[in-house]
Amino acid sequence: MTWLTDEQTVSAARERAEKALRIPLGMASPMWLAFGAAASVGVTWWWMTRWTKAVNLEAMTPFKPLSSALAVVEPAPGPEVVAEPNPGQAAPAIVAQAPRAPKPAPVIPAEPDDLTRLVGIGPKLADALAARGVTQFSQIAAWTADDLAKVDAELKLLGRAARDAWVAQAKRFAGERN
Repeated sequence: MTWLTDEQTVSAARERAEKALRIPLGMASPMWLAFGAAASVGVTWWWMTRWTKAVNLEAMTPFKPLSSALAVVEPAPGPEVVAEPNPGQAAPAIVAQAPRAPKPAPVIPAEPDDLTRLVGIGPKLADALAARGVTQFSQIAAWTADDLAKVDAELKLLGRAARDAWVAQAKRFAGERN
């Protein structure tokens, strides 16, 4: 026997063999190594797909988007006071004029927007929205919670529109257009 040396006795060899047999066989089995490697790959794949998944932070935060928070607010038009010279008096008389009509809202172009830019809207869903007359970001941006629930129920979206924050995304895209 090649594993016995001259110094070792039979009793020492027997002790080594008994000690080796006390080690659990599963620990030494190559199948456990294969299972461990497969489990590690599975866990790594699961974490990688969760970390690289796009997350819509607008839907997760209760805050308004930064672009609308920094919007310039124009003061409401009030009555204008104009001084008119009066030939009979030394001091000019002050006459209040009616407020001017507000400027008309900018005309929305008739060309449809690419609704597939919104997270959660694909070509089929964009066609379904177009069939209902929704073709622009400004239309979706003007939706209320009731409108959102109605479209969600009609198209059987199971809450996708609220979950993906279509209204917030549409406000951002409509702001980019102006």
